[in-house]
Amino acid sequence: MIVKRYWIRWSVCLCLMLLASAASAARPLPRAPGTDLRVLVWNVSGEQFFEHQKGYIKALSAVDADLLILDEMPVGRSTEDVRAVLTQIESRRQPDWQIAYGSSGYNQTTVFAARGHVQALPEFAFLPYPQNAREQVLAPLTNADKQLRMKQKLDGGVASFGVEATFGKRRALLVGVDLTCCGDSDDAWEERLRLVESTEVRAALDRAWSQRQVHAVIVAGDFNAVRGRKPLLPVQGDPGSGDSYLRVAPAAHANGIDDWTWDGRGTPFPSRPLDFILHNEGLTLLHALVFDPETMAPRQRSRLGLRRDSLIPLSEHRPVIADFSWR
Repeated sequence: MIVKRYWIRWSVCLCLMLLASAASAARPLPRAPGTDLRVLVWNVSGEQFFEHQKGYIKALSAVDADLLILDEMPVGRSTEDVRAVLTQIESRRQPDWQIAYGSSGYNQTTVFAARGHVQALPEFAFLPYPQNAREQVLAPLTNADKQLRMKQKLDGGVASFGVEATFGKRRALLVGVDLTCCGDSDDAWEERLRLVESTEVRAALDRAWSQRQVHAVIVAGDFNAVRGRKPLLPVQGDPGSGDSYLRVAPAAHANGIDDWTWDGRGTPFPSRPLDFILHNEGLTLLHALVFDPETMAPRQRSRLGLRRDSLIPLSEHRPVIADFSWR
């Protein structure tokens, strides 16, 4: 009987050790050689970030980024709510997360979390819609409820946020965006409003940039580019303007085939790239990836400690990751 109990206890201990070993065997996604800064941008689908935080923690631990740009975050939350989630990320990187929570946007905004100092930019505290844009959107609405909802959206301002961040001795301006969704034609009001939003974001960025000496600029988020990349153009600026022009970091899935960041399966709309990372020439892009375990090789998923469907319950969007070096 004593021997039997011993073997039962030993078997239980062995199982626990094997489970612990399996958990600790998960390693973060390898960085491109020479990486100084790993950036992740992810539309986290509002409260999903908190309701499914275990899944997010697992995914963010696998990425192990230096900078998180989380868009479509709910406006009713706080930096401490975000910190409570991020402190659970498994990482040996230092320093601890510094967090800034956006204030412009009706029911969603951007949150920055960086392993470095972050300071909110006053130019992005509130981005109002131009009066003529408000009138053009509100005028066709005859239904009182629709008009009220649209007025609330417009009163909340453009869903964008900006910070100045310091990583070691380098400083960067960081801007997150979450442009208006939907629209079924190039002349749809949604597409026209996206162009307005994109123009206002660039204007605010230029105001902030003109007042500060920084090494690099990043703009990232959900551009809702359902009709193509036109909403990116105002933010990018003039291609001939040198350092002030923002380039798109071209990202594909691990299979080297897919490039969608929004999963349209099960909807009338096709999967397509909606989320982008833009950067100026102060950063050299080493590698960019649409992070999705579903399109990874089984061995790669296993090394990261993820399942094929790990991200599906979290958000319809997939995060985009970019590894940069400073110039």
